[in-house]
Amino acid sequence: MSDIEADRAKQRGVVAVLASAIALACAGPGTEPPERSLEAPGVQEAAARAMASLDRRLVCWRGETPRFDGRIDEDEYADASSFRWNAEWIEAMQQEISSRQDLDFEGWIKHDGKHVHLALDVTDDLFYGIDTERWLPPQAPDAHVMGERERGWPWFGDMVEVLLYGRMLDVGEPISDVTGDGRGVQIIYNLTKSHEGGVGVPGMLPHGPGRTVENWENNARWILDDVIETRTVMIARENRYMVEFRIRLEGGIEITDGGYWADGDADTPIGFNLAVGDVDLAENSPDGLLHHETWWAGKTTPRDRSPRAKLWGVLVLTSQRKPVQASGSGRLY
Repeated sequence: MSDIEADRAKQRGVVAVLASAIALACAGPGTEPPERSLEAPGVQEAAARAMASLDRRLVCWRGETPRFDGRIDEDEYADASSFRWNAEWIEAMQQEISSRQDLDFEGWIKHDGKHVHLALDVTDDLFYGIDTERWLPPQAPDAHVMGERERGWPWFGDMVEVLLYGRMLDVGEPISDVTGDGRGVQIIYNLTKSHEGGVGVPGMLPHGPGRTVENWENNARWILDDVIETRTVMIARENRYMVEFRIRLEGGIEITDGGYWADGDADTPIGFNLAVGDVDLAENSPDGLLHHETWWAGKTTPRDRSPRAKLWGVLVLTSQRKPVQASGSGRLY
């Protein structure tokens, strides 16, 4: 057996032991908190190899199916995990977020057994291409070219970047150029352009440039085959937009080679990261990039020149429902 084969066999063994340990821990429905899965044998080792922080975590509870219309109505995400921007998020651009009006957001995540539902309510004082001219960076005159892997900048504009590392425990090693299939997905939502609708239509874009052909084509497949979908509502009078993501579990989030997480499976940690970015006026972006790009679980920046291309947090997929708490999903439409 070669070293590579031996290493892969070891990884498969770790996943098998992990699945067994989690199944035992969850033998009594609702008897153990989903976070307990992070203590199972092999999880810490696999997460460390994958450069994922177990301290940066969210639980993806089993909840009711929200209306997929871009609106975030009262109590619609009361059964979801919530998060919002704070000082623990990592800013990748030169400018720091100066106020709640400059950039602010709240978000929620859950699943309904068929899809993961991710929703964000974003406040921004100036929307690129809506409140501003659609200016272009001098180093990227083709930033809005669609359908070409190397020319466009899909993330240029007001955007949300979603990273899922479904096979974090199975692969157990860093993924810097995610493959675009269930092993790891890095995909862009943009408020004013999309792969299917072009400039002026909000939606999803495959990441690029500088990504592999496999990465770009698989991300495009996720969009065209509706593995991931979005809906958006703008509230111009309040300088807000809401976006809902719907991400298919079956055929989408792979946790082993060809195996997808399903409702009823053991609690399973996967890699997760999220960035929210905005572009304002050109004079607010002296480097010709985004005004802000803030990351939930971090990203290598000029101020952090570690060898890691990505930092990951953890999303625990569980069939349990969120314990009953005071209702209210935050902001209302």
